[in-house]
Amino acid sequence: MLMADTMSIFFVILGMMLAFPGLWLLCRGLWPEAVAAAAERCGKGLWSSFLVGLPITILMVVVTTILFKVLGPVGKIAGVGVVCLYMLQAHTGVSGLVTSIGHRLATPLDEQRSWRSTLRGGVVLELAYLLPILGWFVILPASIIIGSGVANLGLLSRLKHAVFATKPVLTVSNTAAAGRVGD
Repeated sequence: MLMADTMSIFFVILGMMLAFPGLWLLCRGLWPEAVAAAAERCGKGLWSSFLVGLPITILMVVVTTILFKVLGPVGKIAGVGVVCLYMLQAHTGVSGLVTSIGHRLATPLDEQRSWRSTLRGGVVLELAYLLPILGWFVILPASIIIGSGVANLGLLSRLKHAVFATKPVLTVSNTAAAGRVGD
């Protein structure tokens, strides 16, 4: 391996390690309610989020593979778009995960700057990503799958609240009044 190859790999990894906390802070700034809900859900447990995110991740991989192989150049552009959308929603959930980690490592400075918990949790998670085998092949993919699951559970709960909020609720007095009007 040449020195140029080594340096290119090093700088790609360094760039990713610098970009992840920025992406997580961006998600926290753009969608604070979603990240707060994801952080609360991650504080309660991670297994359900992992189990929800796993089929979604597998579906994304299958759809992207089909797009790449079947539709030619247009499919490749669409596949990259699918991956980008998936990563954006997954990292919104990962932003909640790192915020949850940061809350568990609280300092008095968090009262003045609440975003510091996201940054601190992000640095901790990124340091775990750097572990040679465990970080690369277990922690990094698991955190993205958990992030996808957390984000989708948040979407499902919002949809459930929206559906139940729009349905009229019949009470006994409404039913009795409706019966009297028809008499």
